[in-house]
Amino acid sequence: MSLLEAHLQRQLEQSRDFFWQRVRWRAVRGRLPANERFTLVDVGAGVGLTGLYLRSEFPLARYRFVEPLASLVEHLEGAFGAEANLNDAPAFADAGYVALLDVLEHQEDDFAFMRDLVAKLDPGAVVIITVPALPWLWSGWDTALGHYRRYDKDTLRAPVDAAGLRVEELSYLFPEMIPAGLARRRARAAGVEQTAEFPDLPRAVNRALYGLGAATLALRRVWPAGSSLFAVARRP
Repeated sequence: MSLLEAHLQRQLEQSRDFFWQRVRWRAVRGRLPANERFTLVDVGAGVGLTGLYLRSEFPLARYRFVEPLASLVEHLEGAFGAEANLNDAPAFADAGYVALLDVLEHQEDDFAFMRDLVAKLDPGAVVIITVPALPWLWSGWDTALGHYRRYDKDTLRAPVDAAGLRVEELSYLFPEMIPAGLARRRARAAGVEQTAEFPDLPRAVNRALYGLGAATLALRRVWPAGSSLFAVARRP
């Protein structure tokens, strides 16, 4: 099992309550329509946390996924049904929304990946993207997870624009996590081995970090930096 696959499997054990996952979902759900029927395709679905959140908070929505790791596909089909699997679909017909959550950094050629993705979308489809931000935060965490890069606004906008999407939002998330990123970078410089695991946090700490993340999320358009980038783009 790869380090990335082990990391994704561990998300099942840690549950969907981990503050970082919940704050990221909060950003995504803010761009989804309430009380409407729509289809969301989760590209690089991992263990399907986005599907669980969607099912809980958007009962009229239909969840579909794309996931290249075979061991995770079995879990996803068990949770959401074989019909939700779009791995072999030539197009994402009638999909109004596509989630690309911490996936683009794993693509060696992010320009080609975005072009291939957009070719499957209907006009008007919205793509919601998160990626790790700030190249100067590169650490052993990124290496362990198989990242090719961390992004700034220009380097994320470039493959999105080149694929023919129109950017509607480009904001930094998690400014409060920059100190943790700097600590990882210092650990890498000191030769300390780093893993791809999220830490096990006491419940009170997890709640406090969620509250802080929700607060900074509300002000995301004013932050000049953050440990993640959030983009929303539409196919004309």
